[in-house]
Amino acid sequence: MFSKINIKSDLVKSALVLSSGTVLAQAISYLLTPFITRLYSPEDFGIFGMMMRIVAFLAVVGAARYEYAIPLPKKNAHAFHLYRLSLRILVWTVALTLVGGLVFWVFKDNSNSMLFYIVLIAAITGFTVFINIGRHWAIRMKWFKNITVSTILTSATTNTGKLLAGLAGLGVIGLAVSTLIGLIVGSLVFVFDAFGIYKKEGHQKSDARRAVLAKQYNEFPKVNLPHALVDASRELLIAFFLTLYLSTTVFGSYDHSFRMLKIPLLLIGVAIGQVLYNRISVDFAKKKAIYPLLKRSVLLLTLIGILPFTVIYFFGAPIFTFVFGEQWTLSGEIAAALSPWLMANFVASSISMVPSIIGKLRWFFWIGIATTGIQLSCFVFFPDLMNVLGLTEINMFESISWVMFVLFSISTLWLLKIVKGLDERI
Repeated sequence: MFSKINIKSDLVKSALVLSSGTVLAQAISYLLTPFITRLYSPEDFGIFGMMMRIVAFLAVVGAARYEYAIPLPKKNAHAFHLYRLSLRILVWTVALTLVGGLVFWVFKDNSNSMLFYIVLIAAITGFTVFINIGRHWAIRMKWFKNITVSTILTSATTNTGKLLAGLAGLGVIGLAVSTLIGLIVGSLVFVFDAFGIYKKEGHQKSDARRAVLAKQYNEFPKVNLPHALVDASRELLIAFFLTLYLSTTVFGSYDHSFRMLKIPLLLIGVAIGQVLYNRISVDFAKKKAIYPLLKRSVLLLTLIGILPFTVIYFFGAPIFTFVFGEQWTLSGEIAAALSPWLMANFVASSISMVPSIIGKLRWFFWIGIATTGIQLSCFVFFPDLMNVLGLTEINMFESISWVMFVLFSISTLWLLKIVKGLDERI
């Protein structure tokens, strides 16, 4: 089984370049997190988590998902038009966010703090999407070191800022401002890239060509965007219902456990996924078989994920209490309950770009709709299900977790079956 994974392959080498930077960036984050969690309360993280889920929703709209099409064209000149299109849509997204926020501020809540949060959300959204656009151009050009540098700068700046803001007692505002500053610093790499991209010979501006390419890749805003919006809406609604039914503190504990369980995905899954996207998109365009590579990647991701998620499943509460402080014991209990879900999500998310490459976005959009509907229903009827089934809050979280484990596993196996069928027709 292990012999099928070639450690000298381009996939693994490139993934190591990306993951080394990601590992260092996340190492900075998670080394400082035990200190940061002792400076903020679960309620602080609950409010901040709600804010970041609004950002995540807006970031999906940010460039209408055209940034994900940047690695696909055969010619760099064509990819350049998609790059310009993504930036233009981003400017409109940030502008409309500010206008919409200001309208809300004028008619609903004209406090200075609300205005400050509106501006923060718009700014964080803008820099988040800009970095994502830059990352996809870097993926196309195989500038993996640029992605690594950006990731490290963002993490180091953000977490140092959170630590200093916590010591100053700034609470939620400190968490948000530190995040914005980190994104600004991390985006500098791609700002310098942008100057080079626009000056490169052959990268002429052409509204007509940009319109043609926008139409050619319109499946991203038509199919991928709704799919991503469903996911972002789901996370935002889960935050809303947990806060409504339980409390901001419980949601803060849930959000913290969720972020900690995302560590394997952030450390390794994203790196493998980015390199896999580049390899599979190139091989598929050349009509080469992609099933063997995808199968090996799923196997590798599964092997990587088993150990950490199993440990958390059995020892989540004492680990979280020891590492993050006594006020995070509940978060550890929730983490243990959620570990099956996040294990399957780790594998599925790392290969989630494949449907866009093989032209099966519509199929997986409806799969996403069904999965979201089931998951969201569990949270919408959270207190009712607890009463009917006689479950505690933790038992309810664990039941939802196993349901999601099964759904993500089925989705991954189905994707493998579809890709195998495509290869057989080559």
